[in-house]
Amino acid sequence: MTIETILQNIGLTSKEAAVYLAALELGQASVLRIAQKAGVKRPTAYLTLNSLKEKGLIEVIPKGTTTAYQAADPEKILLDFEEKIAGLKTALPELKSLHNVVPGKPRVRFYEGKKSILALYEKEIFNAHDILALVDIRTLRSMMSHEELEGLIYSMKATGSTIREFIEDSPEAREYLQEKNRLGLGETKFLPPDAHFTVDILVYGHTVAMIAPKTLIAVVIEDAAISNAQRQFLEFLWKSRISY
Repeated sequence: MTIETILQNIGLTSKEAAVYLAALELGQASVLRIAQKAGVKRPTAYLTLNSLKEKGLIEVIPKGTTTAYQAADPEKILLDFEEKIAGLKTALPELKSLHNVVPGKPRVRFYEGKKSILALYEKEIFNAHDILALVDIRTLRSMMSHEELEGLIYSMKATGSTIREFIEDSPEAREYLQEKNRLGLGETKFLPPDAHFTVDILVYGHTVAMIAPKTLIAVVIEDAAISNAQRQFLEFLWKSRISY
């Protein structure tokens, strides 16, 4: 297997591989010299050098009124490839959950870390309507700053979303409730004093999100039957509590 073939196998086009190898051999060189070495036309070499520059494989070196080009260290190709493999390994659990081998199989997604969970709220949950939830505000508040929690509230307002939710009766929850009511973001009911939950449950559409603020892990299940069962349970509980 030639070096050009190997470079093509990791994502370079045939012209990119030829131009990169030419630049690698020449050191600092003009477009014309690289084009001649690679066996391509000058306009093609220019366009290819620009695409390699975007990939971080070519450096542009101004030289007075002219411009020279220099190939990046080949080790960068290996580092970039290793980063892609690491990214793929991170995404593998979610990719496997999307692999619907059995027809009708629920789709399950996993999220880890505060940044991912905040994005889940902002980009998915708060873009839904008629959210029904059970949320431990005190635990959620320990996961994020006052500004981050306030940001979530205002992002819900911005999308026009409303949420009916159960929360524990605590100073943090009453502060949250005051702001939520001021913005008109839906009804809220307090949980019984002896009810303690460490995992938040949010039902929207055909989806159930279970979020554990303490461990910063979330599991999202997309399935009509599962979401309907969870919604019925919360609706039953909703009818038995008083709104605030």
